Amino acid sequence: MLQEVVCLNKESVFLKAKYIIIWDGKQHRQLEDGYLEIRGNEIVDFHRKLAEGTPYEDLGNSAIIPGFINLHCHPSEVYGGRSYKEDQGNANFYDSTLYDYAGLVSFGEECAEIQAKLNIAEILKSGCTTSLIFGGPESELEAETAEQTGIRAYIGWGVRAGDAKEEISIWDSPDGHSLTFSFDEASGMQRLREAVDFAKNLEGSGSGRIKGLLAPTQTMTCTEEMLRQVRKEADKHGIGITIHGSEDFIEFETSIRHRGKTPVEVMHETGLLGEDLVIAHCCCITGHSQIYMRGRDLQLLGQAGATVAHCPIVLAREGDTLETFERYQQAGVNMGIGTDTFPSDFIQEMRMAAIMGKITGRSTFAASAKDIFYAATVNGAHALGRKDLGKLAPGCKADFSVISLDSIEMSPVRDVVKNLIYSATRHSVQHVYVDGQRIVENGKVKGIDEKALCGQLQEFAEAGWKKAEKKDIRHRGIDVLSPLSFSKINLD
Repeated sequence: MLQEVVCLNKESVFLKAKYIIIWDGKQHRQLEDGYLEIRGNEIVDFHRKLAEGTPYEDLGNSAIIPGFINLHCHPSEVYGGRSYKEDQGNANFYDSTLYDYAGLVSFGEECAEIQAKLNIAEILKSGCTTSLIFGGPESELEAETAEQTGIRAYIGWGVRAGDAKEEISIWDSPDGHSLTFSFDEASGMQRLREAVDFAKNLEGSGSGRIKGLLAPTQTMTCTEEMLRQVRKEADKHGIGITIHGSEDFIEFETSIRHRGKTPVEVMHETGLLGEDLVIAHCCCITGHSQIYMRGRDLQLLGQAGATVAHCPIVLAREGDTLETFERYQQAGVNMGIGTDTFPSDFIQEMRMAAIMGKITGRSTFAASAKDIFYAATVNGAHALGRKDLGKLAPGCKADFSVISLDSIEMSPVRDVVKNLIYSATRHSVQHVYVDGQRIVENGKVKGIDEKALCGQLQEFAEAGWKKAEKKDIRHRGIDVLSPLSFSKINLD
């Protein structure tokens, strides 16, 4: 590693950059004015100098960084809440939109592919080379889209005690202030069998880039016996698990009322907790300032070595936040980052994780840029059981991004990681490589016509907004469900 002079190797490709964030075997390090050597889909080494005459690509005033790992997203349905759920919520459910707002606006199956393409493009453009796609009604479509775009992806198959397409809700709120639940465990067990088959069938897809996961949709959409069976199947077949857990306060409260246990205790007692479990959000646990009961949730999470996919922007939009990033880390929880909804700018998500971590920790030293960068790289790789992702080291996959330093947000630069976390956006990302292939070039994803897809998305959205009144049990139209910030004016 870091040879002064390397001999000419016709099979290797050399990239020169002002900075390279390399892995020295134990930690990330910042190399200045160096060369990254890749061969095929793997990283070979790093060099300070090359032998005279060795061909290389000079990336100029740029930084090469490990590809980020997004641990939670929903590509085929992500934009359904945009221009609708913001600034809204049910005060009776702690301002949540999960229950009586969910499902009222749908853009239809035909629009799922458009959303998936746009969202994966947005994720790629923000420097993510691997994404955990939670999955659900359109898991097969999401797997196909991931393979086509070139991203590395782990795709879940939704396991819930109800129908596969999630068109009939397991929970309901007929009066807007109470919840009723209807569990169909037989259907849930069928969903689990489908999930196992889905994961097996994906193995080897996309030259090994695409893999499957078991994805119980939430602690309160599955029976406890279903969660026990998910663990058995995961262990039997060596398949990872992801779940929405302790996502909001009404879920926490309902779990206590229905089961006498917190969502984390449910995951613990059913055997679901483990190093192979990625829990999306996991904000509402005992010890949080808005939960007035004592408990051992954080201890259980840390002892199990489970991963929390922290998605700070969507939490912050509803007035919530993790308490605290630093406290979870100190308890032994493997902390990762996810985008969940919109915007799916992973760099913005990292910034929010750092800022909210400092605010809740009441310290500038809490949730440092270093902490967040680790969460976005090697911690994410650990969550997926991968030692060859999230870092630039010999033998690792050639998954990395090139950050342009010739921009207002990145200048001046002394510490690449601090500039990224506190100043950059996805527009700072110039190129993205997955498996050694450049799939984002000069900020554009190859094969994706963003403008055309956005035009189609607008048409489907307008049709979906008009149908909301028919789907709402109280027949509220879109302008009642989500009033415009500024009312329309007619100048005729």
